[in-house]
Amino acid sequence: MRLEYQALWVFFCAVIYFYAFKVNSFLFDWLEFSNGVSWIFIPSGLRLVFVLVLHQAGAIGIVLASCLINYTQGQPDAHLFNIVTGLLSGLSPFLARVIAIDFFKFNTNLDGLTVHTLFKTSMLFAVISGILHQLWFFWAGLTETFVTNTFVMVVGDCAGTILVMVSASFLFKTYQKLFIH
Repeated sequence: MRLEYQALWVFFCAVIYFYAFKVNSFLFDWLEFSNGVSWIFIPSGLRLVFVLVLHQAGAIGIVLASCLINYTQGQPDAHLFNIVTGLLSGLSPFLARVIAIDFFKFNTNLDGLTVHTLFKTSMLFAVISGILHQLWFFWAGLTETFVTNTFVMVVGDCAGTILVMVSASFLFKTYQKLFIH
């Protein structure tokens, strides 16, 4: 893919992820368990979809949007925290993708993708994301209950991922019925 198209995809992912975070906050703010930990986190599903489909461009878009979110809604002077948290947001789905390719024999082109493989990959991603983020939050002194916050973050990431995957599947099937008879 040409560099210009990759840059457009990075921008697209960053914008969509940024606004999905805002929508999630609006809809599910009342389900927040602790700072940065929610029982439903829809942007996590976008993280996985963007990285599965767009690979590095998706991950970079997520990193950029996550850094922007951290700077605008967190502490603007906490540069290390904001950047590392952004990197973890893009790294988690990328790492899950790499592991899924190796262990689940996940096809890199998404050919032959089954619901079972997608579910396993979603669970793997939620666990990786929850553990990496909570290790970082614990190290930064932002969480005292590592196990509980990790559990809730895994559940929230998994719930958000499943909601996004089901919605994407529904949209894809609707598109096929309407336009590809």
